[in-house]
Amino acid sequence: MTPRDAFDPVVRTMVDDARKLVVDLDGSAGSVRAARQVAEDFLADLPKGPPVAPDGAAAGFVSGTTGSARNDALLVVAELVSNACRHAPGPCRLTVECSADEVEVAVRDDGPDWLRLGATELHTGYGLLIVTRLTGGIHVLPSGPGKVVFAAVPLRGAGPGLGDGPSLG
Repeated sequence: MTPRDAFDPVVRTMVDDARKLVVDLDGSAGSVRAARQVAEDFLADLPKGPPVAPDGAAAGFVSGTTGSARNDALLVVAELVSNACRHAPGPCRLTVECSADEVEVAVRDDGPDWLRLGATELHTGYGLLIVTRLTGGIHVLPSGPGKVVFAAVPLRGAGPGLGDGPSLG
């Protein structure tokens, strides 16, 4: 074990069928950075050939999308993991799953509190507004003592984008 390994917040990483990444994080300082880096490596390593969409058309993260979709997905990873680490201290699980049409990002935590969108008296919550604008919506499902928060980044064309709609500030 190297000194760097002693501070690595990634507990376990699994890649399922080359289209799904699962990362268990301990929730400590550095979890957001580690999650983003693992997700970035995963997205960069996707198969070079495009997956086939249900209608038979070729489409895919690597060949058919812009860098903005990849950057949007990484921002969603960072914001959802950050939210879990800040508001539900302890371990969390990041799942990133790619299809021909979207990258779904899900974060499971054991925190009992549900999400609050928008700025609060502590001037927080802007990240979830950004995620909502990039993905078209955040979904929350109960899971054991906590919840799973997920959002899907569209791959065809740009999502709603940050420039559309009301100002975030």
